[in-house]
Amino acid sequence: MEYCTFHKGKRKILESEPVDGRKNGTLLNDFNAKCSKLMFQIDCELNKLYEEVVFEVAAFTKSYWENTLRPPGIPMAVVRCETLDGYDFEMALVNALKIKPICISPSQTMQLYDLHEMLRKMGDKKYIMLKQVECFTAGPYLDGLVSVLTDSEWERKIVLVVTVAVDFNVIFTRFSQESFWKLTLYCFHMPTPTYALQAICEAIAIKPSNYMIVDGTFHKELRARFLRDSLSVCEVKRILKVTLLHKLLECEDFGNDIAVNSGNVGTEAVLASYDTFLYLLHELTTGFPYHAENVYELHSWIQSNPNFFVEKGGPYSTWKSIWVTWSVEKMVDSLLKLWNPVKRITNYGSEVQKLLVDLREIDQRKIALQKEAIPEHETAVVGICKKRLSLHEMQQRMRDKIALKKHMDVMSHDRQRFIRLLTQIMSKTLRIFHKVPSLEKKLLVGKQNVMNLVIPSTTTNLEKAFLQPKLRNEHRSGIQMDLCLAYRSLLDLSLECKNIPIYRWLARFQEYLVDLNDTSPVLRLFRCVGELEFMGILKPASDRNR
Repeated sequence: MEYCTFHKGKRKILESEPVDGRKNGTLLNDFNAKCSKLMFQIDCELNKLYEEVVFEVAAFTKSYWENTLRPPGIPMAVVRCETLDGYDFEMALVNALKIKPICISPSQTMQLYDLHEMLRKMGDKKYIMLKQVECFTAGPYLDGLVSVLTDSEWERKIVLVVTVAVDFNVIFTRFSQESFWKLTLYCFHMPTPTYALQAICEAIAIKPSNYMIVDGTFHKELRARFLRDSLSVCEVKRILKVTLLHKLLECEDFGNDIAVNSGNVGTEAVLASYDTFLYLLHELTTGFPYHAENVYELHSWIQSNPNFFVEKGGPYSTWKSIWVTWSVEKMVDSLLKLWNPVKRITNYGSEVQKLLVDLREIDQRKIALQKEAIPEHETAVVGICKKRLSLHEMQQRMRDKIALKKHMDVMSHDRQRFIRLLTQIMSKTLRIFHKVPSLEKKLLVGKQNVMNLVIPSTTTNLEKAFLQPKLRNEHRSGIQMDLCLAYRSLLDLSLECKNIPIYRWLARFQEYLVDLNDTSPVLRLFRCVGELEFMGILKPASDRNR
């Protein structure tokens, strides 16, 4: 309701009505409870991300409060917040210091006299938070603020906490040189939005303790939307809320705990196994082509591609071509990393142990095979000397030699065993969440109709708006229909030629038009051309390409 404006008048009493045999109030209460748990899960991860910087700023502030000496300059903590969307830095600092600051922002300034009076009443421990300093204009207000803080009346130093978006250099442009020399700057860096996205993924992706998780398509769309368009945590939360509401409308008991049956592995065990082997796969592919930037990108690849482990030309196929060149030492190290998780979770422990023993004894196996092959080779040589071979016998002998060589190549055989075993383990544990029944009641699915609501496509919406079923501009008030008519006639001509001359477009455009006596069809078309070009739907060809 934060976007609603209410007017004075008689109060209206809103009552919920039963829909499909249930009360709206029950559904909303259930939604609010489950949504709060999901948002709390995200906020906890964000707090872990930002709390280190908050504690550093709090320690910096306390150090000047406890210092009995009066060092020169006003202590200023400049905090680069990046976007810092969805996190209340002021409240976090208040919780750390147990004292509320005097806040000054572009939308909430105060007279310097009032500021002086508030500082007098504040007590010994004083600090001011100056928000969004880049939005202030350089001038007397900020210089006057520095003059107030340098007043000899104050027994202890007043700490000034300043927030900037990205550029620390904005401090030099907002304060005069005289005021700047009175400041002692200390810079603090909040984590970038990419780390905020990782914190969100921690809360909704793969952790066994997560209240809810999202499927691969939804996870991929959230990441793309965040990195490409918004960098907004608040928008991610709104998208999750809408998706959760639609899920509850379909399934009332969504989010409830599921009993672990005798034949059904619990959700925590499934996610713990997934989490363990996802990190192992990310570690085993370090430095490879197509190496995922982080485990959540790898998670997105696996969940959004059912054929990830068998796809030819994909990332996993490329990784196998590198594993096939590994030395014995690398394979042994990898198997040792797999040993404990495999022994605890899957039934591949004996196979891993057997391959590990064979790799450690590979030299002895080579010697034993060579000793077995020597008598057979001597017998074959004697047989060749005694008689003349036919073409068929020579071909068979060549096939036998190739088979013997493969049999003697213990290293290549063990590499293939290693890749085959690793693929079996990863494909068994890193399954798509849709195929795990125990995750059904905590899996948020990004269905297309919901995705269109929460992540609208501008291109698709423009296409629908332009291709309206009613193409006749029957009324003068409907002149905006010209844009739809121009687009439809443009599509008609695009089937005939790539570069469309204006005169042909005008002729086709006039077939759809209703005559307006005082408006030229040429003017109406060029108006549409300008709007379509502004929207990026078309571009003009150069004169020499006509």
